[in-house]
Amino acid sequence: MTARWMILGCGYTGTRLARTLVSNPELAGDIVVTRRDREAARVLGVELGVRGVAADLANLGALAVTPGSIVVCAAPPGPDPAREIANVVRAARGAAKLVYISSTGVYGPGHGASVDESWPIAPITASGRARVAAEAALAGSDVPWLALRAAGIYGPGRGLVERVRAGTYRVVGDGKSHVARIHVVDLVAAILAAAGSPVTGAVNAADDDPAPIGEVADAVAARLGLPRPPRVPVAAVSPEVAGMLTADRRISNRRLRDELGVELRYPSWRDALEDELAAGA
Repeated sequence: MTARWMILGCGYTGTRLARTLVSNPELAGDIVVTRRDREAARVLGVELGVRGVAADLANLGALAVTPGSIVVCAAPPGPDPAREIANVVRAARGAAKLVYISSTGVYGPGHGASVDESWPIAPITASGRARVAAEAALAGSDVPWLALRAAGIYGPGRGLVERVRAGTYRVVGDGKSHVARIHVVDLVAAILAAAGSPVTGAVNAADDDPAPIGEVADAVAARLGLPRPPRVPVAAVSPEVAGMLTADRRISNRRLRDELGVELRYPSWRDALEDELAAGA
């Protein structure tokens, strides 16, 4: 699949996607990456060997999307997510596919149940409500679109290992709440699959092992030879953090596997942990 790509919001996930494309010329075609800051966009473009341009979803201006391109929006919601994504939809007219990186935060609490794409949309955090507004704006798209509802994204430089090792990680509540995750490598694989698939609508992007957060933190600490991280009451953290870590959702990835055909490199956080430790993380 050779295509033109425009990646809006090259932060952690967007930059990993761009690097993957650059390293696989048979996938890539022409690549445009964006950051809000003009200099940051230029530097990233030079580093990757692609075109880096400044773009703010609140005002895309004359940003042009080449007809037939794959547009990936990995930017986090700003103050007006509905208007921002409406701007993306307008700019993406003529694209082949629009892939939006959303969040499992759009769902209501799971109470330990398996949560698929039919679960009630009832966000309990500000970020979840912003994602709902953004997804609603996708409905105005004239091109096929897919919202990847990503679980907690982790990977090199972003995960529990560094925080547990530094002694700064705290388990919120009793640690029994299930928290779903997706390694950035597998999220990039999901984006690539979505770009080339006729599947549209919303698809959960999560691994096979939505384990209780306390179990994960304790296992990481044990592998590092450290005491288990302390528990803190829910009231000790912000409502946003509490909402994310106590929603107790076991996210189902059936559509990701069966319909998009994604084979997870890291089906469990345990697999990723062993790779991180082996690499000296």
